[in-house]
Amino acid sequence: MKKFKIILSILVICFMFATIVACGNIEKPTSADTNKVEGSKTETAKAVKDDAIYYTIGMNINIPYWQDHKKGLEAAAAELGVKAVFTGENGNDAANQINIFEQVLAKKPAGILVSPIDPEGMIPAINKAIEAGVPVVCIDSDAPKSKRLTYFGTGNYEAGYAAADILAKAIGEKGEVGLLTIPGIFCLDERQRGFEQRIKDKYSNIKLVSVQNDEGDPTKAASVTSQMLQAKPNLVGLFGDDAASGVGAAAALREGNKLGKIKVVAFDKDSAVLDLVEQGSIEATMVQRTFTMSYYALKFLNDYNNKSVKMATDMKGINPLPQLVDTGIMVVDKESAKKFK
Repeated sequence: MKKFKIILSILVICFMFATIVACGNIEKPTSADTNKVEGSKTETAKAVKDDAIYYTIGMNINIPYWQDHKKGLEAAAAELGVKAVFTGENGNDAANQINIFEQVLAKKPAGILVSPIDPEGMIPAINKAIEAGVPVVCIDSDAPKSKRLTYFGTGNYEAGYAAADILAKAIGEKGEVGLLTIPGIFCLDERQRGFEQRIKDKYSNIKLVSVQNDEGDPTKAASVTSQMLQAKPNLVGLFGDDAASGVGAAAALREGNKLGKIKVVAFDKDSAVLDLVEQGSIEATMVQRTFTMSYYALKFLNDYNNKSVKMATDMKGINPLPQLVDTGIMVVDKESAKKFK
């Protein structure tokens, strides 16, 4: 009997090991279209039609920031066995992004992930999709007044709030500072609001003396930073709350022989920014979990379609998803920059 128990135990362990190995085998996506991702057909996605496609609609999609979003989308699509397409507005033209959304909606997709440039302007399009039975999740930038199911992304007000603390420490909690941003984009407006509020609440000896529009372009960021330096010669710090601002600000400071003297806090983690942080030219950069946003947002959409997300009681017409998921922020400084390369 004892011998039988030992043999049985060995068989159970072998079965468990085989099961674990089998579950860990994930097929990589293959597609001729670099913007279309196809996963292997799996049981998870069987409730979604074979020809159904999920779409991600971004903004300013050619900047490095969106590469991790695409990787997250690819990984989730491969695991779920669904098709996904990454598209969007090449710049920050809100009207064109809405047109792209309408074109995607006409294709009757399985679902849409969108980063709205103009949340208010995007409301009718999002609501139209929801009413047509196409689920919509916001990523990166939210449209909280719309009928979107949920938001996956950074708590941008909190990120701006934290950036103020980092810059304040770098400049000794006193002096004049400037801000580079793109006005009218909800996520950036929230970062600016958090930054300004924190300075107002805690740092009475810090004064925000200039806010400039860099248009999401490093060249423009360099130009407006140079103008800021001339107009505000006592400037001691800069916060760039969009992905293009850090590199542009650093270029202008280098040209003006003030690199390292005027402290800079940037946003996001393209290679040029990380190099500048590692060199000590930029004090720190606020890094978002971009892969996580798209990866889990697509999984939530697919679960929603497959009715895999349930509530404690059956309440028809009630959205079972959380209203928002804050994916957090990581502060990258000189000591930690190498980890993100």
